Amino acid sequence: MSNALRYNQDKLKEGRAEFLMAENFLQESDHLNRQNIKDRFRERTSLNAGTLNNVVRISLNFDPAEKISDEKMRILVTRYMQGMGMEQQPFLVYRHYDTAHPHLHIVTTNIRADGSRIETNRPTLYNSHRITRQLENEFSLQRNNRANPGEKEKFNVQQAQRISYSESGLKHSISNVLNTVIDHYKYTSLPELNAILQLYKVKASRGRETSRLYQHRGLIYHALAENGKPIGKAIKASAFFLKPTLNNLEEKFALNRSLRQEQRERLTTAIDWTMAGRAPDWQEFKNALEKDNISVVVQEEKKGDPESIYFVDHQAKAVFSGEGLGDPYSYHAIRERCAQEQVQQQEELTHRLHLRL
Repeated sequence: MSNALRYNQDKLKEGRAEFLMAENFLQESDHLNRQNIKDRFRERTSLNAGTLNNVVRISLNFDPAEKISDEKMRILVTRYMQGMGMEQQPFLVYRHYDTAHPHLHIVTTNIRADGSRIETNRPTLYNSHRITRQLENEFSLQRNNRANPGEKEKFNVQQAQRISYSESGLKHSISNVLNTVIDHYKYTSLPELNAILQLYKVKASRGRETSRLYQHRGLIYHALAENGKPIGKAIKASAFFLKPTLNNLEEKFALNRSLRQEQRERLTTAIDWTMAGRAPDWQEFKNALEKDNISVVVQEEKKGDPESIYFVDHQAKAVFSGEGLGDPYSYHAIRERCAQEQVQQQEELTHRLHLRL
């Protein structure tokens, strides 16, 4: 709890957050101080000393184009907590300004007044998703970044801040990337997540299979150099506020499998359309998809392994592996469908010679 409170207090001091509301404390919000807050949470968590993880941190995030007032955020928080059955819990709400999209953080405890524990498991995640969909519909909130031609640059991942190892505050920079990606994109495996993170020069790693990190299901994040190789000191997943650990990510993998299926057809249609007519060369293929807000990422998981291709759809906020889309969309199948650069260059040269003759 101290870490969760300290994180938000630091944001307040930096001018990157504001205190939005507090519920179910003994004092009114205007008269709350840090000691009041700590005492209230300590009193509640002491009712169930057997629960080691007694803190719940929730982030509600909105589309970058959403113009949302503080008052509307308070209403949405109240409705969300009611839907989660947590409206009677003491909780604090902070609005953050450290990313491009409006969002807020809720800090509460999972210990009820009778000492019982509120379970936070996979069904809880599904319930949270159901509630947010209901609120989106009821309050006419934007569900996805549906970019029109005049707005595409706003959502283009190339405009996001990439990690630069030489800059100060590396942990903070990586944290901003994770805040942008973890809860907003739909991915179903660690390689798919890394396909998105790679665009920001960040990678999540389990280490070698023989390492203690891998055997204990640990996860680290590190910056990437321009050549794609890890550089500098790695940071443990547990050190970030979002706690993007392997266990937590695997819950997202399972949830995302059922959420992204509707995006598959848009992606395969975009690829097939790009291939229609005269086959483009490899660079033309990538450039054409970029115009449709789709990034092409090629990865080699281990040295000597065959390369894999991933398609990151920034409009649908979803990523698919080529193999996951089907054999015609694998890396080697795509490369074979693309015109060979040297062949195309020869054809163009022959055409120019013919014109001269």
